[in-house]
Amino acid sequence: MRQVQLAESLGFDTAWITDSHLVCRELWVTLTACVLGTSRIRLGPGVTVPHTRHFSVTASAIATLHDLAGDRLVLGIGTGGSSAETMGWSVQRAARIATLETMAHGIRALVSTRTARFETGVEGRIAWLEAPRAVPIYVAGSGPKMLRAAGRLGDGVIMYAGKAPEILRAGLSHVADGARERGLKVADLDVVLWTPTAVGRDRAVARDHVRGRVASAMRHPLPVDLSPEDQAAVRRLRDAYDSYQHATAASRHRELVPDRFVDLFALAGTPEEVVAQVRRVMDVPEVRRIIILPQVPGAGFSERETILKLFADEVMSRV
Repeated sequence: MRQVQLAESLGFDTAWITDSHLVCRELWVTLTACVLGTSRIRLGPGVTVPHTRHFSVTASAIATLHDLAGDRLVLGIGTGGSSAETMGWSVQRAARIATLETMAHGIRALVSTRTARFETGVEGRIAWLEAPRAVPIYVAGSGPKMLRAAGRLGDGVIMYAGKAPEILRAGLSHVADGARERGLKVADLDVVLWTPTAVGRDRAVARDHVRGRVASAMRHPLPVDLSPEDQAAVRRLRDAYDSYQHATAASRHRELVPDRFVDLFALAGTPEEVVAQVRRVMDVPEVRRIIILPQVPGAGFSERETILKLFADEVMSRV
């Protein structure tokens, strides 16, 4: 809560709270504390997933929190990675578009006081909800199929596909395909880039700080083809990835992340370097926001508060 209060005071727009059961503290308890401790910043899951929470539970939770936060709420949804793996599933098994569609349509119906069909065939509704709750749904994706689904399903899209402009443009083409299926354009959607981030005076430490989260991104498909060498690096990482270290900068699997992937996926380095990296993202105008993702610190790493302050003072203020 104190970190979200700090983000609000520094001028950040939205605080997205990670939902990875067994790895992170409980999402809705944390969100409630953050809502009660702030007054302006938007808040929401970034992202919640269907295999650990039935979509009806998520709909009821976000509708309840709306009574406290009102229009400050956003809802990020996706198929997840670490939360699937801690249950014994692979990332690939969890990434089912049909499940994501059911989640998006079901939540949207329930928070609008309509009914939703459950797996049993029964039509359910939120009994206590007397009026619709307006909560924009952001759908996360990285590979072509998920990005297309995000464009088709979301009010916004969370892209987890690196920061390189050539990758972003390739990904946006799939978002555009999905948006066209419902008569929209990319410009009609709030496209957000989810980016591992560390800014610091020591370039090497900042780059090492993001490797754990870059490792997470490497497990997901991309909208571009990788070289055989890069594909081999991805396979090694997938084999060694420890989901219980998903949220720590000091994860052991970070040592398997090549520098090239840090360059592709992360905003990392000195303030001057990160300013230049953000400006490259800004060359892709369809991307309207950047979600910075500082890892939970381990021994020898920067505190999250330090990264937030440096990013606000020496990056946001210059772009």
